[in-house]
Amino acid sequence: MTTERGAAPWTDLIRALTRATTLDELQVALDHAAPVTGLRAHLTPWTPDGGTPLPRVGAPVATLDVQGPGADAAALTDLLDVCLTRIGGALPPQLGSDGAVGAFLQVTGRLASALEFGDLNRRVSDVLRDLIPEVTVSVLECVGTRWVVRFVSDNATSEVQAPVPDGLVAESPALRAAEAHDGPVFIDDWNADEQRIPASVAYRVAALQAFHTPEWPVMVLSAGCRDRRAWSARERGVFTGAARAYGQALDRVARAHQLAVERATLLALVEFKERAAHSMNVADLAGQAAQVLVTTLEQVTVAYLAPADSLDRWRAGTLHGELPERLAQQLRAGVPIMGGPLASLFSEGEARFIPNFTDVPFTVPGLDAFGAVALYPVLDQGQPVGLLAMGTRRAPEWTARERSVFRAVGRSLAQAMDRDARERRLASQHAELQAQARSLQAFAQLSRDLGAQEDRYALIRRAQDVTLSLLPPGFAVYYEPDGGLWRLRSQVGSLRNPDLQDAVDRGLPLEDARNLLIPWQSGLPYYQDTYDPATDALGDAADSVGSTATVPLRQAGEPIGVFGIVQYSPRPWTATERALIEGVTRSLQLALDRAASVTELRRTSQDTARSNAALQAANEELEAFAYSVSHDLRAPVRHIAGFTDLLRRTLGDLSGQPKAERYLNIITESAGQMNALIDAMLVLSRVTRQELHLSDVDLGALVRGVQVSLAPELEGRPLNLRVSPLPTVQADAALMRQVMTNLLSNAVKYTARRADPLIEVWADPLPGAWRVNVRDNGVGFDPAYAHKLFGVFQRLHRAEEFGGTGVGLANVRRIIQRHGGQVDAEGKPGAGATFSFTLPTATATATAAS
Repeated sequence: MTTERGAAPWTDLIRALTRATTLDELQVALDHAAPVTGLRAHLTPWTPDGGTPLPRVGAPVATLDVQGPGADAAALTDLLDVCLTRIGGALPPQLGSDGAVGAFLQVTGRLASALEFGDLNRRVSDVLRDLIPEVTVSVLECVGTRWVVRFVSDNATSEVQAPVPDGLVAESPALRAAEAHDGPVFIDDWNADEQRIPASVAYRVAALQAFHTPEWPVMVLSAGCRDRRAWSARERGVFTGAARAYGQALDRVARAHQLAVERATLLALVEFKERAAHSMNVADLAGQAAQVLVTTLEQVTVAYLAPADSLDRWRAGTLHGELPERLAQQLRAGVPIMGGPLASLFSEGEARFIPNFTDVPFTVPGLDAFGAVALYPVLDQGQPVGLLAMGTRRAPEWTARERSVFRAVGRSLAQAMDRDARERRLASQHAELQAQARSLQAFAQLSRDLGAQEDRYALIRRAQDVTLSLLPPGFAVYYEPDGGLWRLRSQVGSLRNPDLQDAVDRGLPLEDARNLLIPWQSGLPYYQDTYDPATDALGDAADSVGSTATVPLRQAGEPIGVFGIVQYSPRPWTATERALIEGVTRSLQLALDRAASVTELRRTSQDTARSNAALQAANEELEAFAYSVSHDLRAPVRHIAGFTDLLRRTLGDLSGQPKAERYLNIITESAGQMNALIDAMLVLSRVTRQELHLSDVDLGALVRGVQVSLAPELEGRPLNLRVSPLPTVQADAALMRQVMTNLLSNAVKYTARRADPLIEVWADPLPGAWRVNVRDNGVGFDPAYAHKLFGVFQRLHRAEEFGGTGVGLANVRRIIQRHGGQVDAEGKPGAGATFSFTLPTATATATAAS
């Protein structure tokens, strides 16, 4: 092959094979070169039996039988493999038949510039009609359970060209076979009735090729002839090649269309998101979402449903796309969607795609028209508020692109709805905050106003004014029960109905006016968003009453009346308004309690002032009397003592008259005792009237001073006096010395009969006070009579046993009480006694001396 002698024939053969475009042209070139190459080669359409299949890569197109030298035969086989790969592009086996490759190449060239579906169909029709005279070409598309005719060549019969509104049935054997077969289907002796396509009755043969293009409906290219009963081998090859070229062009057009759709989808989604970002209207947002889906995906129907009166029924406010009228009516009227297959849709909160929707058992008429349905739930704080629904009759399943677009639109719609809901909540919260701010200002003013007023009805009227100023138009009333009627005690605003005003002024029956009776009996506020006239048996007279709020009013914990607010128009009471009304009534109740307390305090203060004045006068008179008596008694006592002494001198020596001497001694002692009592009364009077002079008093030093003053009484007695560290106190030094003198002298006196007398003095810290104690082991006292110890002239022992006036402990109590403290005594007969007094830290500084 490479010799100089054989180079020229091979060059001519290579040139001829390169120019060939069909199997026939290749065979002609081989036959022409055979005498000079010494190779006998024969190409036939590929069959599984015998020969070498070519091309080696991809599906074989032809079978090669070659005879001649081995090296040259191998070289020729390689050359033909390249040529067939170039010509057929590794085409399916069917293109190896006569005319297939040429048809493929010719159709490919004619369709190369087609970018639209309609133009593509016209061009393939023109090529087929050029290659197969008298052929009729049509293109069908599968839509749901029907086949729709998308193109018919102009040479078709009038029956074929006539519109078919409902499409061709999918059960046509020819169409079903084409859809299931990978290659073309050729039908000789066509029978229109058997194929269930009545319009094709004039045709004798048919050829069909189905195309399953991704993201595109199933398409069928069909050809038919009326003048023959069977397809020739050449016609079969031509249709096969043309169908192959049409399929490749359809893929290209579909991809171009999809790119355009994707671009339009992206633009539509961007526009929708931008509009959704600024729109505050739910219906507008739903309509935009539906329009984007219908425009982008084509042949879909979209609806947006929202709860009607409750979650039991959902009503479509937005409908886009083709929809059976009966279904449209059902959706507008409302359908139940919360049960059955959709029970978990809202809990999941994600898009749901339901294929083969006709198999789902729904009772809503018309839903069975859809092959597949997609749903996207819209939630507000986890609660269902809307549902975006999309259906298609074109296919029983959604494509990946359709799912993606629906998810994107549904997500954008849900986000827009969520943002709208948040903004509405924020606006509502802002309005509530403003209302609360106004309420706080009004409460502050109300508190000031109520604080300056004590009259009950003036307080209630002011509360009514404040409440009405913060609410929509209406009036305020306040009732109190009186016998068998509710009596109007205060009214602010017009009732707008003379009959109602007359009924209110006359009084409402106690048991019939349940709008007042219910809160009175329950103790709780009672609200009616829409007032029922039967509540108070008012009939038409209550036509100006829209909504009511009645709250029981208490004073000192007891109900006194019912505070009512009425709005002219029916409307729900908001949480803020309820809080306002109940807050006003609470403030009003506090003001009423305060006013009652102020009145009672004023009365008590007046009574106390009168009592204090009377007591002060009595004390002054008593002190004056005591002082006067003490001074007036001194002269008679002096006279008795003096004349007794003169009588003793006159009588001289009374040793012979013991009785007379005894009588004179008794008179003398009694006069001395009387003088002591008079002195005690003067001391007691001075203690009561004497002004306190507070200073730091060291009780330890004070006790040591008292101990020195008692030394004459202790002379010759084995007394043991134990004084623990005592605090420094804020007190009157002279009076505190008198207290400690009285307590210690009593202890000394009542331990006189003890062989080992013991007196102890110490102080105990108490919360907010000091307690000072003086304990002895003397004769003690009966605790049943402890209450008499601190009374004036009260004694628990006979004067013959222990002397004294009975005023010392009374002085101690008065002095300690004037310092803000208390006195106490404990004891048992024969076991000693303990006398204690307390001084508050307000007047006692707890700095104990070591």
